[in-house]
Amino acid sequence: MSCRTCNAGMLLYLLAFIAPSVGAGAGESSARPESDPSDWFHVIQLDESTYAISEPRYWLKNVSYLLIGTRSALLFDTGPGVHSIRPVVEGLTHVPVLVLPSHLHFDHVGRIQEFPRVALVSTPALRRQVIDGTLNESSEQYLLPTKHAFRVSRWLNSGETLDLGDRHITVLATPGHTPDSVSLVDLEHHRVFTGDLLNRDGTLAAAPGSDIEELVVSLAAVVKYAAPGSVVYEAHSERPITADELAWASQHFREIAAGHGTWQPLCIDGVPTRQFGTGDFNVILPGESGQRLKPFPSLTTEVEPVAGPCPAHQGTRRGKLGSH
Repeated sequence: MSCRTCNAGMLLYLLAFIAPSVGAGAGESSARPESDPSDWFHVIQLDESTYAISEPRYWLKNVSYLLIGTRSALLFDTGPGVHSIRPVVEGLTHVPVLVLPSHLHFDHVGRIQEFPRVALVSTPALRRQVIDGTLNESSEQYLLPTKHAFRVSRWLNSGETLDLGDRHITVLATPGHTPDSVSLVDLEHHRVFTGDLLNRDGTLAAAPGSDIEELVVSLAAVVKYAAPGSVVYEAHSERPITADELAWASQHFREIAAGHGTWQPLCIDGVPTRQFGTGDFNVILPGESGQRLKPFPSLTTEVEPVAGPCPAHQGTRRGKLGSH
């Protein structure tokens, strides 16, 4: 696999022989697909204190990020949890790690409960969900029909800057993909981490709680807040997004939100959606009926989008990871 996002020119294939699932969330099956963990995680060193932790063998190709300071580190997402990301993180740093999920979909908070320190950006809705320190996700938030819960140890305000020790990271609430989505701005290193607010291979604005108008506002805020020439790192591609691409996507999505642009029908797991654009930076909105995606059947069941309208009894699921 080529190093497409390796600014330092270094791609480390980490051999992480990881034990079976531990600490699964309430109602979450501990059964995992038959997949070899020895080359599951690809660790890309962006600089001496920043790592992208990619899972290219997972069907959604998640990428999490570890930002390390002299006193603490910040882990942005924990991936789907097919295999535990914790041993990978512990192999990269010895300072205490705070986890901040970019949002609460299943492929971003897998095994998050294995980490003792987890933060969320403070919103009234999330605050109401936390009872005795535990957040119980709804199936729409988790995007799986199973239950999922984890402890929250810290609340962050949007615009708050975390001091990791000789490194400062600003946390921004950036709703749009989901109401609870957040992004990170690393001004000192000219980097932005957007989660699923902007994805090169397709930005999803048809999930429960997605809002294209909020997404446009959030993208504009990121463009304004980021240092000139910043590089943007998203959650489903190792290939970074340039500052020019970020600005273009922000304007492009604004035009789509205003009702401009052409679209083609796209069927996702039997749910009709509208895909605006093709190739890089297309955006997927609900179909004309406004229907949103339903929770996926499981962590490892692939859902294959199909071009065109949804026929009756549309079958788009391809089976479990490792079985096809």
